[in-house]
Amino acid sequence: MVSGDDARISKLEFIERVTGAIPMVHIDDLCRAELFLAEEKAASGRYNCGSVNTTVVGLARFLAAKYPQYNVKTDRYAGLTEKPRVCISSAKLVKEGFEYKYKNLDGIYGSVVEYGRALGILPY
Repeated sequence: MVSGDDARISKLEFIERVTGAIPMVHIDDLCRAELFLAEEKAASGRYNCGSVNTTVVGLARFLAAKYPQYNVKTDRYAGLTEKPRVCISSAKLVKEGFEYKYKNLDGIYGSVVEYGRALGILPY
């Protein structure tokens, strides 16, 4: 959304339509969860790893407020719901003892924007 890439924005909209939410996790937390589960003897089966469930509306509003220089278009999502229809739970992972380092959009996106700037994808 901060890059204005319509193809990628459409993918987010598709994910929300199909699943009822946009589950998000910081890549550091994902890697930490993989290691945590590999070392946890009691771990078995499948685990969801998402610290935040959001929607395109919620994400657009957050990004527009946090990064006004990128002119995120919030009016594009008029009429869509702000709350996820479904929340994909990572309770099983947390019950095993895993703790997320990045528990909100601010923590997740701070690194994403910094990385995009470093790569030259996003302007400063």
